[in-house]
Amino acid sequence: MMTWLVEILTIAAIVSVTLGCTPLPRVDQSDFCYAKYAFEAEVTDVKQADKDSAYEYTINIKTEYKKDKAAGIYHTVFGDGPMHSCGPQILNNGTSYMIYAGDNYNEIEGGLRIDGYKPMDNVNDVDIERMTTKYDCNCTIKFDYDAYFGYDASGLPPPTNNECNAPVYACSRSSYCKRNAEGVCTWGNHGECY
Repeated sequence: MMTWLVEILTIAAIVSVTLGCTPLPRVDQSDFCYAKYAFEAEVTDVKQADKDSAYEYTINIKTEYKKDKAAGIYHTVFGDGPMHSCGPQILNNGTSYMIYAGDNYNEIEGGLRIDGYKPMDNVNDVDIERMTTKYDCNCTIKFDYDAYFGYDASGLPPPTNNECNAPVYACSRSSYCKRNAEGVCTWGNHGECY
């Protein structure tokens, strides 16, 4: 009986970790580089798409910062709804956001899928400058997760020319990894640390 209970609890823990949000450290550059599109857009209409599973936002793209193809052809983005394990992605009508997006999973509906977002009230000129001049998506950022969580850690191996080892408590907003004049990825900070 006890073995059965342990197995069920183990499976439940695995499922919750798989479906849940991660507490792992991140920097904005990672989110930017993961996304196919990065743009400033104003939300002009909001509706819940599939009952409790998604929100559909009509947008007006103002400025594109990263594009796989012209994101401006899209006028719809989809955000996670209340049933998503990480919680809903709620954008307000009439508000402008910096949106990181990818292609929508449901090609029939069109539009883009929100990977991340923040209100433009929380984005300043230094953030735009860092995003457009400092982020190098050909550099890999590595984190020492053991040290971050306070475990006895021996540290990361030295980075290759294509990697940066993030400090244990890197500034998620201002940190970046970019190739220097010698072609080596190097860690830096540009802007306020928060």
